[in-house]
Amino acid sequence: MSRLNVLLVEDCEDDALLILRALRQGGFEVTSQRVQEVAALAEALAQPWDVVLSDFSILGFSGMDALLLCRSLQSDVPFILVSGTVGEEMAVAVMKAGANDYVMKHSLTRLAPAVRRELDDTARRASLRRTELALIDSEKRFHAFMDAGPFVASIKDQDCRYMYMNKGWESTYGADGADWIGRLDTLSAAQLQTVSLVSDQDIVASGRAHETIQSFPLSGSAVSYRKTIRFPFIGSAGHCLLGEISTDVTALKQSEETIRRLAFLDPLTALPNRRLMHDRLGHALALAHRSKQHGALLFLDLDNFKTINDTHGHDAGDQILKLVAARLCAGMRIQDTVARTGGDEFVIILEKLSGDADIAAREVDAIGNDILCLTSAPYEHDGVAYRISASIGVVLFCGTEHSSDELMKRADIALYSAKAAGRNVQMIFDPVMQARVALRNAQEEDLRLALERQHFVLHYQPQVDDTGTLTGFEALLRMQHPGKNVVMPDAFIGLAEETGLIVELGYWTLRTACEQLYQWSKLPATALLTVSVNVSARQFSDEALVERVLAIVQQSTIDPARLILELTESMMLDQVDSTVVKMRALRRSGIRFSLDDFGIGFSSLSYLKRLPLHEIKIDREFVNNITHDANDAVIVCAIIALAQGFGLSVIAEGVETVEQQVFLESRGCHRFQGYLFGRPVPLPLIDLSTLTPEKSAVTLM
Repeated sequence: MSRLNVLLVEDCEDDALLILRALRQGGFEVTSQRVQEVAALAEALAQPWDVVLSDFSILGFSGMDALLLCRSLQSDVPFILVSGTVGEEMAVAVMKAGANDYVMKHSLTRLAPAVRRELDDTARRASLRRTELALIDSEKRFHAFMDAGPFVASIKDQDCRYMYMNKGWESTYGADGADWIGRLDTLSAAQLQTVSLVSDQDIVASGRAHETIQSFPLSGSAVSYRKTIRFPFIGSAGHCLLGEISTDVTALKQSEETIRRLAFLDPLTALPNRRLMHDRLGHALALAHRSKQHGALLFLDLDNFKTINDTHGHDAGDQILKLVAARLCAGMRIQDTVARTGGDEFVIILEKLSGDADIAAREVDAIGNDILCLTSAPYEHDGVAYRISASIGVVLFCGTEHSSDELMKRADIALYSAKAAGRNVQMIFDPVMQARVALRNAQEEDLRLALERQHFVLHYQPQVDDTGTLTGFEALLRMQHPGKNVVMPDAFIGLAEETGLIVELGYWTLRTACEQLYQWSKLPATALLTVSVNVSARQFSDEALVERVLAIVQQSTIDPARLILELTESMMLDQVDSTVVKMRALRRSGIRFSLDDFGIGFSSLSYLKRLPLHEIKIDREFVNNITHDANDAVIVCAIIALAQGFGLSVIAEGVETVEQQVFLESRGCHRFQGYLFGRPVPLPLIDLSTLTPEKSAVTLM
């Protein structure tokens, strides 16, 4: 059944019931409201209705009044007169006034079909209206879009006569578009600003689009460029039409010219860039091969230039780079090339040096020293004085036996050696230098493979208190290749720090130590042991440190209070603020911190009081001599007093003799680590079977 929402204007309730019954018998599911006064009718028409059915004779007003009110408030709703008294003349008048139909009450069988017909007609009218409005809106949008666009547009019919042009066409060509509708394109070349070898008729006949770009001289020496695209398409009537869109591409062409001009130049210094440098280097190699004269490639890198960017900003850094470039150019010969290859790196190509290798080397050495003097002289920018230096890697060549890439590689190796030699120096490449770099690369690869294949183990060194009770272990990293000797950390930690592998290595160490701590926590005799793990400065600067450490602790299900992370003083001094934030975040989880090697760095009470520390470790360097060096004894006593003043635990490492232990105990240090109590050993060599919860003692097999 069809749903029908009826507004019934009827003052007789019985007639209203008959009307509703007729609608239901006609297949409608009816909801209705009956009104019999003008005010009620006006109020009801504030809501939407599917149809209004009205009697003609109503107490106080007529069906004509109801119709006029209905049309004024809801013009599209079907209005059907249902009456028993209206005459034919009046019925015609009501129909002329806007009623959709009339049905006599004595023939209500016509009512349902009449309503259904009017509903269908209303739906069709609404659909047509929506289509009409959509077309009008679409045309408005089309014109708004075409007139607002920064382009010239026109449409021609199949005979190439104008049918449409936008406002851009009128303003560009200075012609009224309305005057050109139906006309052929007879504007002069000066007006059209275009000349094409392909005619409109050719494009229509071929069915293919055509694009042209023309340049037009403007006043003075300026040039304007326009790109025009003409394309055939099928219109709504099925005829082939020709569209044309023209845009001003002057700025684009100028940009392309700029890009072409700068393709070989560094935009900051206007020096040759890497691409042009390689071209010049190839030229220098060919020249050296023909003339048998040496050439040289100098790879220059500014020392600690990052500090200028960090402290004074990149604008200041850019200005210094410009000044460096100017000095280098001023100090070179006319045949030499100075290039900037990126960042604070410059390449200098020297040509026409001596044919004798030793003399050529001395020539390069003199030029290099001049460059070092030029770059190390003070710079001034915005009233600020800057001092920087440079390191230079040099490689000689005399012919084409080595490619430009190989020369760059060798110069880079020499530059690395210059940096390692203390900076502000130049180094000339030699095979020994290359061998050292190759060895370092091999060591780095070995370290990567060791980490990938987990060729690392942890050794554990016991920590005890003054009663001999085992309180915990320090986990110490060792490299252990299968079938080879154990490699101590001094042999690989430095390289791990330099390459960044120390970060993942540190997390592996932490994860392994936590897994062992969990195993000990399951036994009553070892449940209260702690494990100390060293954290490197590189690892602690990892942005994900807190998240990753907490994840490892959670996965291992250990008591965080049993884990102690050991940090060094140098780590604190580098990034105090960020270090404190990370330490506090980890401390809230229960993890504790120990300050390792205390006293050998640049200790500062101002940062020490900010750190959420648990303990301080006295460095073995002081412990080793406390019984016969008064200065070390004083330092150790001061450290113990300092720890006590801050409410921190203190532990001495490197304790090897009973005399050292007695001295430390007498001064207030009650926890120890050192060979006197046990060496670092792998897990299988630790015998914890004799431990009891009441008394812990470690036995080494």
